Amino acid sequence: MSHKAKSLFVAIVILFLPGCTDPQIIEDENVEVPDTLPEYLNLEAETAGREIDRGQTINILEDANGQNTLLLWVSTGCTGCHDWTEVIAEEMRNGNISNDTRIITVHRYPSFESKEEVISVYASENESTESLWPVVIPNEGQPAIDVEMDQETEYDYAKAFGNPATPSLTILDGDGKTIWKNKTYWANQSVLDEALEYL
Repeated sequence: MSHKAKSLFVAIVILFLPGCTDPQIIEDENVEVPDTLPEYLNLEAETAGREIDRGQTINILEDANGQNTLLLWVSTGCTGCHDWTEVIAEEMRNGNISNDTRIITVHRYPSFESKEEVISVYASENESTESLWPVVIPNEGQPAIDVEMDQETEYDYAKAFGNPATPSLTILDGDGKTIWKNKTYWANQSVLDEALEYL
């Protein structure tokens, strides 16, 4: 195969791969979601540790204090995740989103992205992708909490929340019930406006 033909083949493959192109991510997104997932979920996990993260750990529902919370599911190399973070942050800087609106970035893939990598991308002042809201960095295999049973689920947090793609948006009400979801890859103002209606 000539060099031109190889280059063309690689370009075509890249164009047809959706979203984040890490094989592990694509594989994880195709995992079946169990039928027995709790309807009301919570997560308590480590944060990036900045002042804006409101502590070294955060309990999402306690932090929400009865309000709805937008979860932005991310991975470090996901350009769509970067785009969503930048757009939401810019809306905050422009005063279109209040600083006390409940938004939390949740790292999706701790099995192959380190806490330091997440902090470097989403919690560093010198990055355009800095989150102006808490960044949650759960451990690999960390279970979500079944709110009604007041105990950890048998599923890790990603599976408990339905194996969200990266990027994707999930809105939890103040009781931990998912009331809205979207997995638009590139940041979209109409999708963001719809999400903000719930916040």
